[in-house]
Amino acid sequence: MTDSDDLDADADLVAETTSVLESLGLTEYEARCFVALTRIGQGTAREIAEVAGVPRPRVYDSVEALQGRGLADVQDAQPRRFRAPDPHDAVETIRREYGRRLDRLDGLLPRLQSPPAREDRAGVWVVEGDEAVSDRLAGLAGDATEELLVVIAVEDLLTEEVTAGLAAAADRGVSVTLGSPGGEIREAVATAAPDASVVETWTWWEDYPIRPGEISSILMADARELLVSSEVETDLPGVAKHSAVWTDDERAPLVGMMRPLLSNAITAGRPG
Repeated sequence: MTDSDDLDADADLVAETTSVLESLGLTEYEARCFVALTRIGQGTAREIAEVAGVPRPRVYDSVEALQGRGLADVQDAQPRRFRAPDPHDAVETIRREYGRRLDRLDGLLPRLQSPPAREDRAGVWVVEGDEAVSDRLAGLAGDATEELLVVIAVEDLLTEEVTAGLAAAADRGVSVTLGSPGGEIREAVATAAPDASVVETWTWWEDYPIRPGEISSILMADARELLVSSEVETDLPGVAKHSAVWTDDERAPLVGMMRPLLSNAITAGRPG
């Protein structure tokens, strides 16, 4: 390797080291002065200026900035002399500085985040068909731990699974109240769940069997889960099916207002 090659390699090393230091937050002059100090070990401002290619007046403020970061020592002499720390010590100083900054950043960034967003809306779902509505009634009855308020106005919805779910709830200490305009519905529930309160209810109807389009069932479990179904006509002549909306999300607006209304409505007698 020729002297020219050595000079080129040295220049490349200086340039790369300077670039890395700048990427770590040093200004161009600070990086060039630090590299120059590291190369000569110690020296005056004139010597640093010559090696670094930095104007002498800028050497003083650059080295003072390095001193403030623990990357240079200053000897109070005439002329003042400056010394670079051991390279490994310098790297550790920079590492500690950036560690503190990263720790600080780790504490600041989470504070900039918006609070976790609530779900956009309360979950309200739809089920279609007699079997699907009955299955959901049975499932909600099975979820109850404290109270069940139930209205059933169509005998087809009172499947064995629904009856068993109401009976099981009563057996585990859930307060079960069922209202219905149908005597056979009331009798079936009273037989299966002797501890349940079974009452005749006409709040939503004038006649029984009920008319298509009217409410066919309501169930509220623990004042937080709610189902309301009705019998709707299909495209087939004379064929109707049940459709229901239900939610297990207590944030749904209807849930909060329904509990006292439903309780009063179930126990209300037939209008005169």
